[in-house]
Amino acid sequence: MSRFKRAAVIFLVCSAICATAVPALAQAAVVAGRVRGADGSTLEGATVAGESLRNSSRTVEGRTDDGGWFGFLGLVSGPWRFVITKFGYEPAEGVAFVRRTGRVDMNFVLNVDPLRPPVPTTGVLAGIPAGEIQEELAAAHRMFDRGRFNDAIEAYEELLERVPQLTSLHLQIGHAYVERREYERALAAYEAVPAETTASDEAAAAIDALQAVMASGR
Repeated sequence: MSRFKRAAVIFLVCSAICATAVPALAQAAVVAGRVRGADGSTLEGATVAGESLRNSSRTVEGRTDDGGWFGFLGLVSGPWRFVITKFGYEPAEGVAFVRRTGRVDMNFVLNVDPLRPPVPTTGVLAGIPAGEIQEELAAAHRMFDRGRFNDAIEAYEELLERVPQLTSLHLQIGHAYVERREYERALAAYEAVPAETTASDEAAAAIDALQAVMASGR
């Protein structure tokens, strides 16, 4: 079962602030902004990559600070495309029209990726090494993407045993079993996704689609 991720294209209202408002930067173009989660929380460590749409060789890259802020100084004028990525979230992008001087403000909101959710560092998961969990999740996803479905299932199940709160991994396990045409096991994995969670709607749709396949004998 193929999975497609779509970057959320955010139409931004970029406001140019006159140079007199920032006299120290009066002779330079500035792009600055903030990245938040859908719940309003600020996102630290998100990657911000920019590319001039007039000259693709002109690129910039940085990360957000602990307040979710980022900024770039001295960009060439013209349209720039910025893409924001962070593990556990769906990417977002937007276009800023940079002038020779002045400042452009941008704001991004990232939605949680239901298949690859971020690992909380507080609450029920407090004390769990988030960085290590994220690396293991990324490795398991790479196995899946490369067709190593048995290895991916084993990796997901080990993570679930360690962190039972990552219930959306049942969905990924189901997808892997579908790829192996082990439909009964796939169905059991989908049904293990708790109701009213971020992955429950997709799990319900996957169950319906799988039951149709099983009924047709394919």
